[in-house]
Amino acid sequence: MKIGLDARTLVGNISGVGNYLANIIESGAFAGHTLYAYYDDRANESPASIEIPESTTLVWRPIRSPGFVDNLLGAAAPTWWVNITLLRALKEDRVGSFFGPNFVQPIMFDGPSTIIVHDMIHRTYPDAHPRLYRIYLRAFLGRAVEKADRIITVSSHSEQDLQNYRDIHPEKISVAPGAANERYRPRELSSKTSERLREKYDLPDQFLLYVGNIEPRKNLVAVIEALSLLSEEERPPLVIVGKEQLADEGFKEVYQQCHFKDQITFTGYVAEEDLPLLYNMARIFVFPSLYEGFGLPVLEAIQSGTPVITSSTSSLPEVVGDAAITVDPQDVSTISREISDLWTNEHARDKYRELGYERATKFSWQQTAEKIAKTWDSMF
Repeated sequence: MKIGLDARTLVGNISGVGNYLANIIESGAFAGHTLYAYYDDRANESPASIEIPESTTLVWRPIRSPGFVDNLLGAAAPTWWVNITLLRALKEDRVGSFFGPNFVQPIMFDGPSTIIVHDMIHRTYPDAHPRLYRIYLRAFLGRAVEKADRIITVSSHSEQDLQNYRDIHPEKISVAPGAANERYRPRELSSKTSERLREKYDLPDQFLLYVGNIEPRKNLVAVIEALSLLSEEERPPLVIVGKEQLADEGFKEVYQQCHFKDQITFTGYVAEEDLPLLYNMARIFVFPSLYEGFGLPVLEAIQSGTPVITSSTSSLPEVVGDAAITVDPQDVSTISREISDLWTNEHARDKYRELGYERATKFSWQQTAEKIAKTWDSMF
């Protein structure tokens, strides 16, 4: 069967959605089918290198909207690409079914279709997205949800959030959670490797680690405030991996006022091959996000054998189970106490390392691919 695929997330810098899509393709979610992978080639960037299973055929199809579209629509130009340029290409290629990995599909497409809804952040935390993107999702996600034959979410919490905004028949929606790459695992790092990474990223010997964007929803303010409650002797150094995604004025203000800036390291993005090693070097991983559709960083951490403190809200308890310490992300005093206790308690850290690694075995891309294949086949 020919399946049309919105493959824009597989071009350029691959994000979480792109990683999800690449992994399910590689793990056989579309075995026995021919994927027509459509992407916007205006940026002249190459698609990602994907290991295609022998049972799957992948056809890359670069397409672009007319030049006047950008001038006419500006930031809203993707709506034209999806609903006119992509729709026309599907008809030209006689592709009769569609898989939308990132919320939307062509509204006028009349064949069988499945879409993935990763989260409802644009509704629950609207300030987490630029205004035009919020308008785009509000305008087209509802129509895509109504039009799609099947909907996949990446967590039960995201499914419930979607149900809160749209009345969807239970048989139409299913959950297929993500997984962490196999490179995230416990490692014995040589002193040479550890020293190389310390020099490269200016890392302290022992540190508390955060991985993710710097934006209000990620709640890094709570981490700084929690550390400020600890004495200088108690306070662990903090390493922040990621960059500012949206202006986080609250974080900037708290950071500028804190008296231990010399104990906070900003690495920006780190090399893909280095990130698993940083998880292993960290004494604790902290992730007090206010809302996540899934929460891949906490899964990467527990799979790496790193003790985790994370939020008791949204999808995060689904991911960690009892294999991490969960806290109210707005309870700064509790976050502070848990950081201090876990930092000084080797027995507790060993306990959460073991629980975390065991918990991580419940997630795999093979299982996710099988769920998606089952959902796809159920349409026919």
